[in-house]
Amino acid sequence: MYKTILVPLDGSGLAELAAVHAAELSRLASARLVFVRVVPSGKEVRRAADYLFRVNQEAHYEGLRTDGMVKKGDPAEQIVLAAADTGANMIVLSSHGRTGISRQVFGSVAEAVVRMAPCPVMVVKAPPVPPDEERRQTA
Repeated sequence: MYKTILVPLDGSGLAELAAVHAAELSRLASARLVFVRVVPSGKEVRRAADYLFRVNQEAHYEGLRTDGMVKKGDPAEQIVLAAADTGANMIVLSSHGRTGISRQVFGSVAEAVVRMAPCPVMVVKAPPVPPDEERRQTA
């Protein structure tokens, strides 16, 4: 069913967790994984390409067919374009789970991708924060 799974990576641990989920789906479906990193300007392309190269070398992806691409511009738009360009049958991405004013200020790339995507989207939510950790973060 899935031949190509697109995985947007922003360098965060949460995005990389979503990539691990995508790798498992890829194994089950014998699908190709395509990692995409969106950067705001051309100055960051080389660093983004190096990052994707390092991700491709991780043990989670051993034995899988993987590719990487760097796009410039608006993250949601470029992710959707990358899905169309690669013929992705699924997008697996993370969501930081912001709500309220934080979401209004920062927006939600995941929500925009879900709305515009040409294929199904799997959103991997941030794991719940233990109560003591939450207190430390707000203190």
